[in-house]
Amino acid sequence: MKIAAISDVHVKTPHDDADHLLCQFLTNPIVMSSDYIVLLGDIFDLMCGPHAEYLSIFGHIFDHIDQLIKNGKRVFFFEGNHDVHLEKLFKQRWPNNELIISQKPVIETIAGKTYYFSHGDEHEVNNLSYQRYKALILSAPLKFVANHIMPYSILNYVGNRASKISRKRGSKSYNEDLIKQNFRDGVLQTTLGKYNFVLGGHSHVKDSFLMSEESVYINNGYAQKSKTFLLIENHQVSFPELI
Repeated sequence: MKIAAISDVHVKTPHDDADHLLCQFLTNPIVMSSDYIVLLGDIFDLMCGPHAEYLSIFGHIFDHIDQLIKNGKRVFFFEGNHDVHLEKLFKQRWPNNELIISQKPVIETIAGKTYYFSHGDEHEVNNLSYQRYKALILSAPLKFVANHIMPYSILNYVGNRASKISRKRGSKSYNEDLIKQNFRDGVLQTTLGKYNFVLGGHSHVKDSFLMSEESVYINNGYAQKSKTFLLIENHQVSFPELI
């Protein structure tokens, strides 16, 4: 039993460094031999709605994912806060739900152990402004706008501008130790140690935290910084390098 996972790659444009890193992950021999491939959100820095332009400009990435699916792998895509409302888009590429996409945590029992997969932002329980923001972008009105009203060109412009502002603000208050502790506290609150393995991202801080003898929280961090991915083989955790 082998699970390969990655989060927070933040691919911005075709063939940028993040794109190359993601393709290295998707074509890595370890990943290609895994039973589960889990994309834990914010894989793309901006992707929202069913715009066919995404299928065109990132077609090579979707081709790699498609090959994993054709090889019989179970592939999950969890929406983050940068890649959202993608169900209709992915339906164009995988009309029979060959790719499993979710906005919510998914619980899987694998080889006798329980696994909790999600983007991980639900663990940021004490950041009320973020939780309000996430509720807003997932709301029915904004989903309707993303799916039916907002053209790709405007969405791309507004989204990229918002992303730059967010990064500028975040860089001023970034404290890795504090973020790590906040997420550890949040995971304990949200999962209550009920699952053997809790896999998530969002924090951009790499971590492996033993919550109890039977429960561990694992986060591969910001992929462009960690240059690793998360591997669980026969319930043993490691972080292989992406070169």
